[in-house]
This record gives sequence, C-alpha cells and structure tokens, in this order.
Amino acid sequence: MIKKAALFLAVLTMLIILVSCGGADDNEILSALGELSPKARELYGIVYGDALAHGEVEDDGYARVSEDAEYQSIDEIKAALSEVFTPEYCEIIYNTAFSGVAVEEGEISSKFGEDETGLYVNPSVTEGFAEPREFDITAAEVVKKNRFAAVVRIPHNDGDIEVTLTFIDGKWLIDSPMF
Repeated sequence: MIKKAALFLAVLTMLIILVSCGGADDNEILSALGELSPKARELYGIVYGDALAHGEVEDDGYARVSEDAEYQSIDEIKAALSEVFTPEYCEIIYNTAFSGVAVEEGEISSKFGEDETGLYVNPSVTEGFAEPREFDITAAEVVKKNRFAAVVRIPHNDGDIEVTLTFIDGKWLIDSPMF
C-alpha cells in the first residue's frame, strides 16, 4: 500500500511540475503576433485615425460612413477588435471609439455614433493623433512568457516597444498598446 501511495504521489508531483512549468512556444507566440499585428494596425487606423471611408462632415462633426466601408456598425467594429485585443484592452479602446473621454484637461467626444440610418464617424475626435507605426515582426523576440501571457519586444527605429499578449480561449490576443 505504501508503494502505491508513493507511486501515486510521484506521478502527481510530476504532473504538477509539467503543468506549472509549461509555457508557450516562442514560435507560436511570434506567429500569433505576426497574424494579429496587421489587423491591429488597421483597427488603430480606424479608431485613432481617419481610415474608415465616409462622406462629408456635417455641422455636428460627424459624417456618415460610406456604404462600401468595411464596417457598418459599432457591433462590427467591436467584433473586429475582440478578434485582436483582449476584453480588458478593448474596454480602453472603446472609451475613445464609442464613449468619449472627459478629463480635467478637456473632453473628447466619441469617435463613432450610430442611429437607425447607420454608422457615423467624427474624424476630428482623433485629429492630430500619430499614425500607427509599422513594425518588423520578424525581428521581435519573446522576453517573458508563461502559458497565460507573454511579453514580446519589437525593435523599431524610433524606439523598441514591448507588447503583452494573453492566451484566452485557445488563442493569443494583444493586451497592451502597439503603436
């Protein structure tokens, strides 16, 4: 009986060690970032730039999004964001995109609005924001990781950035700014 208990404890200990030390493969993380990066840049351009095609700006600052634009509703934009970014990081982006921000220094209206006629965008909300940077993901390196999260350093000529990715529901998502 003692031998069986010792064997059971040895196997259990090995399983615990394997599970607790298990980490994601660097190639898997870098591959996921390589797939997410172009979509993140596109979405940053839509939320923080003026990349979504639209008509003339009206007196209230909003313009009707063009019928041929990739996104036709707030729900479609949110769905696209949720395919690239973690829910927590999406909430930060949502403030600018859909809620607006009021701070001591001033107020920023929401970037997008929607009514029964469709989606509207206010390009002036993010006027003057910098264009999203392009990164050479092939030069990226994983600097920290476990099976739930990873930090990747991406070199850039105007300063390296570190991007956090989180593993949620079987896929890696960006969990920090990437601009």
